[in-house]
Amino acid sequence: MGASPVTAVPPAPLMPPVPMPAETLPRGPRPKNGPAGWIQTGDYPPMAVKNGESGTTGFTLTIDAKGGVTNCVVVATSGSAALDRATCDLMRVRATFDPALDSAGKPVGGSYTNRTRWVLPAPGPLPQPGEFIFHYVVEADGRQTECRVEKATGAMEPRLKLLGEGCPAVHFREPYKDEQGNPVRRHVTVRQSLVVEP
Repeated sequence: MGASPVTAVPPAPLMPPVPMPAETLPRGPRPKNGPAGWIQTGDYPPMAVKNGESGTTGFTLTIDAKGGVTNCVVVATSGSAALDRATCDLMRVRATFDPALDSAGKPVGGSYTNRTRWVLPAPGPLPQPGEFIFHYVVEADGRQTECRVEKATGAMEPRLKLLGEGCPAVHFREPYKDEQGNPVRRHVTVRQSLVVEP
């Protein structure tokens, strides 16, 4: 029984690229670096966290012809002065824009309105007791050697994982010295503890 015949199929003709619609002018400023990164988890004001404050802040930014933020006005309050203030402070520092364009395509000043929702971060775990003790030697040439963990308990156990099989390689700026100023070898013990008291 012979092999099945193979039919050559010509490649499909290339289609011309779909033309992009022409930009409509004039247009307002466009965010260049966000807005997702303008406010991050660690930006929550400590006082707002302490007071359990959350909400949505509406704001309007004034943008100059270079795309920089020159002003920020809260147009809808979150109900928290700390959150509203943090919103504008962060916008002034982090927000950048492609500037607005006039009908001739020339960069001009403009404004940008948006809002950000502040959601309280999840509460962290309570600190737990623990103890961490490790030893190493600083050699006369400043090298760190002979690192070993003596104890890692409770909340300090994760530090053991950071050290792994031993201390990271460290070369100190200068070694310890004796009374005459000569480099000497010294043993170092580091003790860290977390104590929870009644």
